[in-house]
Amino acid sequence: MPSRRRRFPSVAPWPILLVLVLVGCDSPPPPADADAREPTFRDLVQQVRIGEATEIVVAQEVIGDEELALLTELPNLNHLAIERFSGTAVGLDYVARLKFLERLQLRGGEIGDDALAAIANCESLKNLNLPDANFSDAGLTALAPLSRLELLRFHTPNVTDEGMTQLAELRSLRFLHLIGVPITDDGLEHIESMKQLESFYVDDANVTDDGIERLLIALPELHLHINQHHSDRDPSKGTHPH
Repeated sequence: MPSRRRRFPSVAPWPILLVLVLVGCDSPPPPADADAREPTFRDLVQQVRIGEATEIVVAQEVIGDEELALLTELPNLNHLAIERFSGTAVGLDYVARLKFLERLQLRGGEIGDDALAAIANCESLKNLNLPDANFSDAGLTALAPLSRLELLRFHTPNVTDEGMTQLAELRSLRFLHLIGVPITDDGLEHIESMKQLESFYVDDANVTDDGIERLLIALPELHLHINQHHSDRDPSKGTHPH
């Protein structure tokens, strides 16, 4: 009997929420200029410098290389998230000097192979989220020094099945989310070797029922989402809220 080639329906990736605000039913709506009250990047840098904060989260301001240069001598910075990133590998060299940075999220900036190599110099990273990048299989080789990396989430149309061999070398990786990465069942075969993997989300890929079946046989305890839906064989389907 020929292999089943049904593809999973495509569902747009969930938006990334940098700040979750809970508003009561009786609360008035926020003023129209609420976004304008977001602290500037310079203000947030100063808060970290004087020990009042350990994170910098920027949703509205466009941040490029000039702003990233302000990150020098911030030993307490643990989390950096920029929603409107316009920097390059030059600016990311400043990020790589942050010896205690564990969480990094950058959206935009056309993060290619050079930029990813700069990020990979930050060996303290545990959580790397690049939902709008364009690096290639070759760029993924730069991640090898990240021996503490536990979560990797990225979008790029330029990574293929071959790139999955690089991810399989990241033995600390426990959570993997691929968005719009055009892998096939051949790429899933490399994922099968990641015995430490706990969660795998794959959106808008070219995988089939048969490939998913083989993956779950190899990793029966894997928490698996396909195009934002649980796999029917996900052992956590009945207990996991998303």
